[in-house]
Amino acid sequence: MSVTVSGAPGALGDRDLRRLAETVAFARDRSTGDALAAVLGGEPPATVLRHLEFAHAAVLVAVAEPADVVGALAELGVDAREPCPSVVVRDRLRVRTGREFDPLIVRGAVAGSTREVELFVVPGGAVLSEADREAESHVAFRVTGDDDVLLRGVCETLQDAGLTADGGGYNDHEHATMLYFRGPTSARLELKVPGRRTALLERHVGRPDQPRRSMLDLMTGAWRTRAVAAVAELGIADLLAGGPLGTAELAARTGCRADKLRRVLAFLAALGVFRRDGEQWSLTEVGTMLRADAPGSQRDLARIYGGLFYRSFSGLEHAVRTGESGFSHVYGAELFEHFAAHPADARLFEGAMAAGTSFLELVPGLLDLPATGTVVDVAGGDGRLLDLVLTAAPGLRGVLFDRPHVVGAAADVLAGHGARASVVAGDFFRDPVPPGGDLYLLSRILHDWDDERCSTVLRNVRAAMAEGATLAVVERPIQDDPRTLLPLAFNVHMMVNTVQGGERTTEEHRRLLAANGFALEDIRELPLDMAVLVARAIV
Repeated sequence: MSVTVSGAPGALGDRDLRRLAETVAFARDRSTGDALAAVLGGEPPATVLRHLEFAHAAVLVAVAEPADVVGALAELGVDAREPCPSVVVRDRLRVRTGREFDPLIVRGAVAGSTREVELFVVPGGAVLSEADREAESHVAFRVTGDDDVLLRGVCETLQDAGLTADGGGYNDHEHATMLYFRGPTSARLELKVPGRRTALLERHVGRPDQPRRSMLDLMTGAWRTRAVAAVAELGIADLLAGGPLGTAELAARTGCRADKLRRVLAFLAALGVFRRDGEQWSLTEVGTMLRADAPGSQRDLARIYGGLFYRSFSGLEHAVRTGESGFSHVYGAELFEHFAAHPADARLFEGAMAAGTSFLELVPGLLDLPATGTVVDVAGGDGRLLDLVLTAAPGLRGVLFDRPHVVGAAADVLAGHGARASVVAGDFFRDPVPPGGDLYLLSRILHDWDDERCSTVLRNVRAAMAEGATLAVVERPIQDDPRTLLPLAFNVHMMVNTVQGGERTTEEHRRLLAANGFALEDIRELPLDMAVLVARAIV
């Protein structure tokens, strides 16, 4: 956009002038639905749209003389009011930049519209980064109702649509509560609610001591991990499978002291694992996941995360400082060397991994399976995924390729498919991968290795494939969405417990595949932030 403001030469730089003109045009021309869609990055929910009214668009600029901004706005058709100081913006800039500013707010009605422009002016020609400027830009909406249930529903719907809470406060001058949200593309939304809404604001930004509470929650997360692991080891959820039991009976049946057990159960009840009625305890839906016989049981996961891997995480600092495995620092051997010497830990690990891959049941439905042909599961482990694929597609043949000591267990799992399934022993780093498949699978393999070792695997797989054949990679890609914490957490977990392992971003997966003869064509989501990355073999 080319913009000229004849009445305020030099008041604004070209970049800020362009941003200001675009903000005025946005406020003038966009409907409420269009403005909300710009923040959400997609179609806004109709249930919330009917309760909002587009009020203003805001932008931050830096100028030598703040008074000149009023003339610039007039040239753009904005009847601006006199600038006034902004303590809120000053504090936000100080936190973000570590520097002191004295910003002003200039507001004005946009000609031909019922909306306004809100301009944050940093005087003195201050140098601000693009990120600092963008962080203050936002689109503001008024809520057209004041019912508490409605207001809570609007906030929850916006968050369900992809927004995250990003601060707020009460504006005494306007007698309104301001709630801020951040969109998936970093766009910012202001929600203006009439009146002082203390409970709504607290729910949105937390209590006055929320930063300290949040940090305390982070620091005491280990207490939760160990409490869950303890009741998993004691088998409490299995005892409650038939219905509620009292503290004394649970203590007697687990060999615990009732007063001590009560403390742990009360803590976990507050966290939603158990339900308490006086001295009676029962399972919630979350707690049921600790039953050994529950579909997708996570009991073994709780035991290993609160036991073997809980201890290995004491080597996190060592891993960060040295690049070595935290696991080997703590246990004196790498992960699978340790399992070879400790069969009980190996059995627990196998049970935990089985629990952690319950999402595999959904994979066949995402694969566009051909009616006939061959699917090759590379490093297919116990054969569970290949078994699911062959069950879903009776016309397919299957080949499982893995190390010699693994394929025996896989053969037992695949026996029900008769001649349709075969196993081939080999090492995907050194041996040829079975050729001629129409579909190749790599499930939770690439995250074990660095790019160099992954490239060796991918080149061996590509050598076995005809051009146009499909490779399906099951991984947990790191996403831009700040709500998807699991990939980031597992990225640290892999750093601690392996030498070379780690999760990758989608773009890192794309580059790794492209470097080894594949084009990433699609990403299909699975539960727990897992995904199937569908790639095509290319020349």
